[in-house]
Amino acid sequence: MRNALLVIDVQEDFVNKSTKRIPIKIRDFLKTHKFDYVFFFKFVNDKKSNWEKVFKWGKMLKDSETKIVPELKLFLRKNNVFIKNAAFSVFTVKKFNNCLKKNKIKKLFMCGFDTHACVLASALEAFSKGFDVKVIEDLCGASHGESYHKSAINILKVNLGRSTVIKSKNL
Repeated sequence: MRNALLVIDVQEDFVNKSTKRIPIKIRDFLKTHKFDYVFFFKFVNDKKSNWEKVFKWGKMLKDSETKIVPELKLFLRKNNVFIKNAAFSVFTVKKFNNCLKKNKIKKLFMCGFDTHACVLASALEAFSKGFDVKVIEDLCGASHGESYHKSAINILKVNLGRSTVIKSKNL
C-alpha cells in the first residue's frame, strides 16, 4: 500500500510561541523517515473568503505571507507543493486528489498546522474518503495554543479511533 506524508500549512506566518518547535521537529523527522510521497500544503487566503468577510482577517494573501518555513525548503519540489485556496481541508485541491488516485496512495500520515483546523478537517475528510489516516501528534501544533491542539487530538481519537493518533517515535 503506497503512503504519503502530508505537511499541512507549515508556513512562516503561522509560526508563533505555540508552534515554533514544530518545523524543526518535522525537518528532523523527514531526514530520518522515508515515505513513498511527501506533499506540502500552503493556505492562501482570498479577499472574497469568509476569513476576510466574517473575521476581517486579511492575512495570507500575498506570496510573502504564505511562504513555507525555511527549515523545510530542502524537501520542497516543483510537484509536491499544493495551494489550498481559503480552505481547511487538503481535499479541496483537485490536483492533490488526482495525484492520490494516479499514484494509488491509500495511507496518509498528517502533520502541521493547525491541529484544530486544517489538520483536523483534512483527517476527518481522509477518513470519510476511506483512507488509512494517521495524525502524528508531536509533529502538529496550534497557533492558538496548546489547549486547541490537545482538544483537536482528543476529537480525532474519539471520532476516528485512538489508533489514528500516533507519535513520531513509533514510526
